[in-house]
Amino acid sequence: MLEFYQQKSLRSYLRSPLALFVLAVICLFFARIVYERYTISRDMATRTDDAQAELESLMERKEQLTEKVEYLSNDRGIEAEMRRNFDVARAGEQVVIILDKEVDENTIEPMQAMPTEEPPWYQFWR
Repeated sequence: MLEFYQQKSLRSYLRSPLALFVLAVICLFFARIVYERYTISRDMATRTDDAQAELESLMERKEQLTEKVEYLSNDRGIEAEMRRNFDVARAGEQVVIILDKEVDENTIEPMQAMPTEEPPWYQFWR
């Protein structure tokens, strides 16, 4: 019979407002931890997607640079780049340089006269 009273007192302690309050605080604590882990997980998923997109763009850039290195590794590519960046020609070729028409900055162009309009007939007093 002593055990019955001990169980009843244990049940009464567990159902007391203080025990329920402590249990609620523990539940809120775990809920906060779960929410923090969820936000961290979501942030990591976003970062993973961003890193994957950056990796793909870097792989494309690597392919472009590899192609350019292959293009510039032979004589034809080197010659094409030299012709594009510098005014060079092979023996027997002529170089033609086309310049824009030079405008003298000191010359002043005359202004064109603005056509004057006659005022309406009812504004004769002005």
